Amino acid sequence: MPDRRCKQVFAMLSDYLDADLPVKNCRELERHLKGCQPCLDYIESLKTTVGACRRYQVRSIPPLSKKVRQSLLLALQKTDRARTRPESAV
Repeated sequence: MPDRRCKQVFAMLSDYLDADLPVKNCRELERHLKGCQPCLDYIESLKTTVGACRRYQVRSIPPLSKKVRQSLLLALQKTDRARTRPESAV
């Protein structure tokens, strides 16, 4: 189970992979990664996911059927009603 430091590292990994993390934080993160297999596993998984997302390009979105559009509209309406309902009614 990750410790508190691992949770802090997890929160910085996206910025680290995007090269948006300050140098000081990069050094701390890299020092932690040298001795923490769960964090290394997590960063490898994140790298794979980010790479897959970057390779995936939607050429076109197929049109939705009338049934699917109606289902989505009903779900949206339910969500809106639940969000605007007073707390005492929940």
